[in-house]
Amino acid sequence: MDEQTPSATGSADPGSPAAAPDEKVPPRLWLGLTAMALAAMMLGVDAMVVTVANPTISAELGATLTQLQWVTTGYMLAYAALLVAAGKVGDRYGHRKVFLAGIVGFVASSVLVGFSHNIEALVAWRVLQGMCGATLMPSALAILRLTFPPSKIKIAIGVFIGTFALSSAGGPFFGGLVVEYAGWRWAFFINVIGGAVTLLLASTLIRAVPPADAKRGLDLPGIALVAVSLATLVYGITEVPVSGWTGFVPLACFVVSAVLIVLLVLRERTTTEPLLPPRLFRSRTFVAGNLILLVSSGLMFSVWFYLSLFLQNVQGAGPLDTGLRLLPIPAAGIVVAPLSGLLNQKFGPRLPLALGLLLCVVSLFGLSRVGVDDGYASIWPFLVTLGMSMSFVVPVGTEAVVSSAPKRLAGVASGVGETMDSLGPALGVASLGTALTVVVQGDWEERLEAAGLPADTVAQARDGVQSVAQGVAPEGLGGTVARIAQETYTSGLHAILLGSVVVVLVFIPLIMLIKPTDPEAEDAADAAEASEGTAATAGEAAR
Repeated sequence: MDEQTPSATGSADPGSPAAAPDEKVPPRLWLGLTAMALAAMMLGVDAMVVTVANPTISAELGATLTQLQWVTTGYMLAYAALLVAAGKVGDRYGHRKVFLAGIVGFVASSVLVGFSHNIEALVAWRVLQGMCGATLMPSALAILRLTFPPSKIKIAIGVFIGTFALSSAGGPFFGGLVVEYAGWRWAFFINVIGGAVTLLLASTLIRAVPPADAKRGLDLPGIALVAVSLATLVYGITEVPVSGWTGFVPLACFVVSAVLIVLLVLRERTTTEPLLPPRLFRSRTFVAGNLILLVSSGLMFSVWFYLSLFLQNVQGAGPLDTGLRLLPIPAAGIVVAPLSGLLNQKFGPRLPLALGLLLCVVSLFGLSRVGVDDGYASIWPFLVTLGMSMSFVVPVGTEAVVSSAPKRLAGVASGVGETMDSLGPALGVASLGTALTVVVQGDWEERLEAAGLPADTVAQARDGVQSVAQGVAPEGLGGTVARIAQETYTSGLHAILLGSVVVVLVFIPLIMLIKPTDPEAEDAADAAEASEGTAATAGEAAR
């Protein structure tokens, strides 16, 4: 699988972007896509596997809800913060080198995660794992963009992103299976096998060519501004339940994050080698597609996170049972994935994106009606619609973002798209977790006072609000308190699900800003703009 460039005579090798629309794709390209899909599968599973393992991790390592959030948020935040930088590194040094190095780092960090013996170490190694994982996605997408012809690029990206999305959805089932029979640590140790196979296939099938941007520098200040601004924002959100929205720590974090974002914008508009080229953001499709990916991925992931706590801690399901109950999500996604690609190919991105977001609204509202004692029959239909929604939105939105950029910026564009897709879960888990905790804190007090419990029991129960925010009742206070804890968590879950419905409805109109893109036209426009810039520079030099 070659990162190809047109030959000096103007002809193109099979599979190059300049190939004729009806040209057949060589088998080597499809085999190379298999290696890319395996990497996507590992990333998807590791992003989601902790949703089912969280109660076991919390019990074994003594973690609070905020710490549990950081097991997920730390990984996602590190992953999101470095995606664009990883795309730039690939553009400069070659996407094959970056991809292979990322596989090695991802496997090594997975082993360290598995050996963690306290929650602080677990969070730290998950952050490192996210940093290594960030190198894989933009490099893989850029390789596909550079090797597959325009007539096949939608299919190739659909397969790749569909694999990532479905493996993410299947992560809870896989995690439940492993946690039930081998322990949560083996959910990470198993990456050694997957990583070895991926490394063998990728090193054999992907060939390197001199990178197009080898002489360009890296925007290190831009990289630092992106990473610190995002980390500060998420940390401020997670501190709201402790200090309140007007507390010093949250307010300071929000102010610092806003200042850093302003500095980032100024930096990118003035530097000669921007991390985030302003040209990309002139495209409405690029901007709207990224915003849709940010919101949809954040809400969908957060549903899995907090629904897993509901199933295990409130309804008493085990890890494997929880994974099985969540299985309709990937199952529905597998069925719908081909239809999503066909609709995108025939009608463009607007129709599948609209269907996906509307199905997301149905799922969130339906799950907000599920009570403590409701059976599985009241849950699974909305898991089916959630899986369908995921298959419509994620691959189509990602393809729209990547295809809206010229080939020269393929790595950066894919990095920005995946940043939104990964920053969404980090912000979603933190924001909805904060909202859930605030609702639980107020509701817990009211329910305890209304229950007519002894004063000493109420006093002890108040101290257990952090465990109630995970759906777990304080120990040793009797069945009445346990029931109140279950109802309190469920009420908080309902509140954040209904709030999520409102958010999706607000963002649906963005679909109208997205239009079908022509990769060849984008490349031609980029070449013309670059030519004008070169001519202007030469003219100034002559004067």
